[in-house]
Amino acid sequence: MKANSLLCALLFSGTLVGVPMVVQAAESTQESVKSNETRNRELEVGDKAPDQYKRDEAAVKDWQSKGLPAPEKESHWVKMAGRYVLVQTTNGVILAIHSGKK
Repeated sequence: MKANSLLCALLFSGTLVGVPMVVQAAESTQESVKSNETRNRELEVGDKAPDQYKRDEAAVKDWQSKGLPAPEKESHWVKMAGRYVLVQTTNGVILAIHSGKK
């Protein structure tokens, strides 16, 4: 009987090992953008954008014509590496990444 319990425990723990891989695969579909300012590291939602993108001069003024949603409070859209990135102006955190109209 102990062999069955041990086998069952091993099978159960083996299935738990695969769960993080499934979750990680689901998260990898998120959009990202490469930035020269970050040494070609891909930036994703939640990462901090380079400081120059927090400035009002970098903001895309005609975001509506680009098919982008309205920016959240204290944020603005910027163009980075051919994509539109919603950057929070207070701390530089990337809130969204969109391709815009095609």
